[in-house]
Parts: sequence; C-alpha cells; structure tokens
Amino acid sequence: MEYDAVLFDLFGTLVDDEGRAIDGAIEMLARLAQSRTAIVTSCSRRLALGLLTHAQLPNPQVLVAGDDVAANKPAPDGYLAAARSLQVAPERCLVVEDSRQGIAAGRAAGMDVAAILRGRTSVFAAAATHLVADLRALDEMLVLEGTLRIRS
Repeated sequence: MEYDAVLFDLFGTLVDDEGRAIDGAIEMLARLAQSRTAIVTSCSRRLALGLLTHAQLPNPQVLVAGDDVAANKPAPDGYLAAARSLQVAPERCLVVEDSRQGIAAGRAAGMDVAAILRGRTSVFAAAATHLVADLRALDEMLVLEGTLRIRS
C-alpha cells in the first residue's frame, strides 16, 4: 500500500501521559521531515503546542486540534481537515493511532490506519488496517521512495 501523507495522533501515539516523546517519535518525525505529515488531536491547539514543545518534537506541517473542527474523534473531521490542508486525497493518507476512537475516525475518513499497540492486545484495534507493536516497528516498515509504502 502506498501513501502520500502520514497523519499522526498526538496524545498516546507521539507523547506519553507525562508529556514526554514516546520512544521512536523523534526519530520517525525526523525521518519523515521531507514527507507530508500532520498531527490530528482532540486536545486544544494551545495544549497540543505545549505538549510538542515539552516533548521536544518538531511542529508539524499541519496541526489540526480539537478546537479547529466541529466534531472530534471518533468523527472523521480532524483527519479530513488534515488531508485537505496537505492537499492529499483521504485514501492516500495513512493514519497512525493508538485508540479505538482515533482508529474509528481514520477509517470513517476513508483512510488506512496503523494501530500502535504499545504492549496491548489487538482487541481495541480490530478496525485498523495495520497492527504494529510501536513507533519503532512502524518506522522499520515504512519505505520512503517518493511515496510512502508499508513493507509487508
């Protein structure tokens, strides 16, 4: 499967409960610096920017926060807004999520979803397109050749 953009959830996917970067987040975002990326979060823009700063993560090309959309996850609004901002068709986006609501939002937007398990069973991620242990495992699966591809 090939993608033109990667859309990340913030809290739980890139940043942990204490506002620190999750293992592999800094490296993955650095590797994708020349690719089209966005962060989609249900928290406020102010909180999202504070979390990014605290975790020492780069500001994304596009940030869609909870106060930017009419309905938050599990509604698809945030992911659809990010795709529009990046000028990428929804079906060409890969969503990276760690929650049932986020997975539902990505799928409702017509996007493939890579569920980050983080030591949990895959029960919560039944609707996801891809299941990966963590961000480092996803980073190893991504092939960058103009478009992004998930190595099977």
